[in-house]
Amino acid sequence: MPSLPVVVVVFAAPCANLPTELWQLAPEIPARSGGMMAERVKDRAALLIPGLKIHPLRPTLCARPERHSWQEPTSDLVRTLAPDFDVFAFGYAQTAPLDAVVHSPGLRDAVGRLKGRGYKEIVLIGHSAGGVIARLFASAYPGAGVTKVVTVASPHTGAEAANIPIGYPRAQSPFVQSLSPAVRLAAKIGIDSPPEDKVEMACVVCKLRRLDGDGLVHLASQWPDSCRACGIPAVVVPVSHWEAMLNPAAVKVIGEVAREKLTRWSPEEVERARRVLFGEAMIPVKKPRRDPPR
Repeated sequence: MPSLPVVVVVFAAPCANLPTELWQLAPEIPARSGGMMAERVKDRAALLIPGLKIHPLRPTLCARPERHSWQEPTSDLVRTLAPDFDVFAFGYAQTAPLDAVVHSPGLRDAVGRLKGRGYKEIVLIGHSAGGVIARLFASAYPGAGVTKVVTVASPHTGAEAANIPIGYPRAQSPFVQSLSPAVRLAAKIGIDSPPEDKVEMACVVCKLRRLDGDGLVHLASQWPDSCRACGIPAVVVPVSHWEAMLNPAAVKVIGEVAREKLTRWSPEEVERARRVLFGEAMIPVKKPRRDPPR
């Protein structure tokens, strides 16, 4: 096995040949049309980015872009977003590391096509690894036109399950392994900061009762230190990782976060939320030092 630095270099490299696809979901267009609408309908666009989808019995499927059930025009999520957004879905082959997807020509082209249509707002909504992709893309390409990022149950600092070397086709190994805590820790050097302040962002955190996460991703990975340090707000929904984009309550929250204006939290607000979410003792916020009067 190569050393970690070598793996990180490979994982961070762009993947020029990675198959990707962009679909329009709302307003829905017939499959036979073979393309996107000529003109936009709404002033805002929402781009849905999925995470890992394992194909243990048909491994060839992971080598081509595929939509998840919540990326279909009839899904509750698309119907919730449709009154306010033109809704699109992004798909990508899951045979390359996550960081290669972030820098893929396909994702840049997809966002570029939306920007070219004149949307005033472009909101990236990503589930699981898709949220990490959305966040890193907005950070790496500040001029791409992204105005908001919503991450849902996303393993920003990795998930321990990615260290398990079984349960998925060998072709998906680069993608799965790039989600391990060790690789995410190394890959964050220089690229793991949240988007700039003018880009709104929120972390939708999924939590199951009596667990420190959603059954797959730990709370501290869904709302990491780097996001808390920048005042990125968090919204908690009591659902599992796998139901995050399907559960009616979660879908309602995602729709509200996508529509509403988001502002960065103050250190006091972050600390209050951290205390509630992690159940830890309050850490006093230091007051600014003032020089004594002369």
